[in-house]
Amino acid sequence: MPSDPAFRAVLADIEEAIRGIRFGTVQITIHDSRVVQIEKAEKIRVCHEADRTTGGSQPSGPSGPKEDQWNVGSE
Repeated sequence: MPSDPAFRAVLADIEEAIRGIRFGTVQITIHDSRVVQIEKAEKIRVCHEADRTTGGSQPSGPSGPKEDQWNVGSE
């Protein structure tokens, strides 16, 4: 089977799906021992400027934001 050109073509398609994705999943559907479908779901990570410097947004705890966070510029 591995020497079959159709099998090698399917392997090449799977490899392309894997190489073409940074974050996500590649799902291979098989029926009767044959690959019939290759699905690729890609996730795009959005990085905000503040996240780069602080390591991400930090929850402020169960009590919510600190009181002075609501009074920005009101001094």
